Amino acid sequence: MPRWHCSTVTNSSEARPVPACSRLPSRVRCKQARLVPTVQAVPGRGDAATRREAVLGGLSLVLSAWSLARPQTAASFSLPQNFDFSHLLPPEPVAFPRKVLDQRFAVLLLRSTYDAVDALDFIAMDQFQIQFWKTRQAEYEPYLLQYSPIRVRQGDLTDPLYFDFISFAQYSTVGTIIPKGLQVFKEFCEDCPDQSKTVRRDATFKDNSALPTQVALRTGDFIYDGLRNGFREETFPGTPEPLTASQSALVPERVQKLLSVFVDRGFAIKAQVTAENTAANKLNSGGAFTVRMEGPANLWGVGALQSRQALILDAVDAMTVQAYLRASGFVSDYTLQRSSTAIEHRWNFQPMAGQA
Repeated sequence: MPRWHCSTVTNSSEARPVPACSRLPSRVRCKQARLVPTVQAVPGRGDAATRREAVLGGLSLVLSAWSLARPQTAASFSLPQNFDFSHLLPPEPVAFPRKVLDQRFAVLLLRSTYDAVDALDFIAMDQFQIQFWKTRQAEYEPYLLQYSPIRVRQGDLTDPLYFDFISFAQYSTVGTIIPKGLQVFKEFCEDCPDQSKTVRRDATFKDNSALPTQVALRTGDFIYDGLRNGFREETFPGTPEPLTASQSALVPERVQKLLSVFVDRGFAIKAQVTAENTAANKLNSGGAFTVRMEGPANLWGVGALQSRQALILDAVDAMTVQAYLRASGFVSDYTLQRSSTAIEHRWNFQPMAGQA
């Protein structure tokens, strides 16, 4: 299964943000050989399986030929034994029914990401909407073909198939825009004299490489705030209040309560939080736990973004957990693994400096 490593930063101005999710291995570019494999349909196999075989076969042929074409020196590139291409392949359609989402909760998740992008001022939001629309137009028909003859209820955020797509499209757009993030730009303003205003990005985040972490951080904060304090006249009972850094032993139990809100609102079939005891974390007054989300509404989208080596995944549940830990005075990091039925996060956390 593909593994991604994700980390958080504190609000300290001295902390240097790092990309929200870094993936290994990095993309391999092959320039010295170009082979086009011929793949025939396998009787009894669907188009999706055939496409995956084509991609895997093409990667194997190209990388093998590239390796042979290079001079065999000590510094030459070589593939690790049993190299796993699975994280580069597009995911199979989700083959089991998932829960119906709560409409207001789904809007909260999507709106929080939009507000995070808006707050960071690296693109005019009218231009973001245009890019988001273009992504949806380019990706929607292939997505429908994957699920045919199952009908995707376009525009219905309570449909997990549609939510999975639209969340993927939103984060695909964000990841595409981030490397081209602007420092100064004109943005549409209905109440301004010439219907535009000049926007300057906060110099603290002038480096585009800091943006994935900042988008994830702010998205999580907006979601947790909406769950805790209400969103568009909707309340979310069961949302836990923040702990203090001296209450690390209670973290797994409270994270379970937080993710139970996600389950109650249809984001996942089941959420299971398991505490782990590690000597290193005990010494640091921290802790470790594992989260397993069964049948989450972002299951396909996370896999699709992983396969494209996206800069940021739509792991909104993990972003919310990280926001809760920050509010409780903890710094945290996690790794993410996806299977065909679930997404698992392995967490480590310690008190922030000065709060132990």
